[in-house]
Amino acid sequence: MKRFRSRRRRIAALALLPATALVSIAITTAPAAAAEGTAVSLKASKGKVKAGAKVKLRGRFPARVETQAAGDETAAARADRRVRIEFQPAGKSRWQGAKLTVSDRKGRYTRELKVRRSGFYRAVAADGRASKPERVRVKSRLRVKVKRRHATVGQNVAIVGKVQPGITKRKVLVKVGSKKLKTRTNRNGQFKLIWSASGVGSYKVKAAAKGDRVAAGSSDKAGKTTVYRPAAASYYGPGLYGNGTACGQTLTPSTEGVAHKTMPCGTKLRLRYQGRTVTARVIDRGPYAAGREFDLTYATKQKLGFGGTGTVYSNR
Repeated sequence: MKRFRSRRRRIAALALLPATALVSIAITTAPAAAAEGTAVSLKASKGKVKAGAKVKLRGRFPARVETQAAGDETAAARADRRVRIEFQPAGKSRWQGAKLTVSDRKGRYTRELKVRRSGFYRAVAADGRASKPERVRVKSRLRVKVKRRHATVGQNVAIVGKVQPGITKRKVLVKVGSKKLKTRTNRNGQFKLIWSASGVGSYKVKAAAKGDRVAAGSSDKAGKTTVYRPAAASYYGPGLYGNGTACGQTLTPSTEGVAHKTMPCGTKLRLRYQGRTVTARVIDRGPYAAGREFDLTYATKQKLGFGGTGTVYSNR
């Protein structure tokens, strides 16, 4: 009975409180929800892009102009809609001013930026409110090139390239066939190294740039470089057309190929002469003249622009 009486007294006391007091009690419970509603947001369209590519930054912050009529916005209210996009490079502690933009009446904004290195972006409203940092990772761009596509044994072949962004000296690994060569870029992202052509053959060239805090790694292919050796050659055919070759073909004026004493039938090789290059196969045995290594068929001789006898260059 006493407990029932005390509850009735508390209810009666609350009924006697002024209306203003009740309003103040309600207000004290609101700040947490209000703070959540005023948070600035920012989101990147991509989390990882190539160096120099563009990314869209979008976000929203509730602005005071939302409660105003369309024609009643003051200059001060318009200034409230300004948004500053700031950037913090990866590994650094300071924020840098990047670009300015303006939100619409609902506080929504969009800004497109060119990304040059990895780091974090944030949006700062005119009243100082800032969004959470949004990370954007940059993937470097690598381009590699072989300066000499055709070389002879003993020649030096220059391999050059460039990595972007070229802010830091970056490690680069270049592979020529199975040979691995290491170098570093300069401050402009450029690199150059020399490979000595020690053996005949065709070599694939590719490079890989190591990643760092500025940008992730990347790779590129430069195609092939072919190394040749000199070989004495002649040509044959007239008077033998219609005869069978040692490798089972019928020799005609249009037959392409070469004769060699020991290379297996069907062996594929590249021949070069005065800037011209042809691909041929071993189709016959010969030549039998002293000091000569290859006999070219008439069709192969014509493609190379080769004379009767001389020196050609072979990659086998």
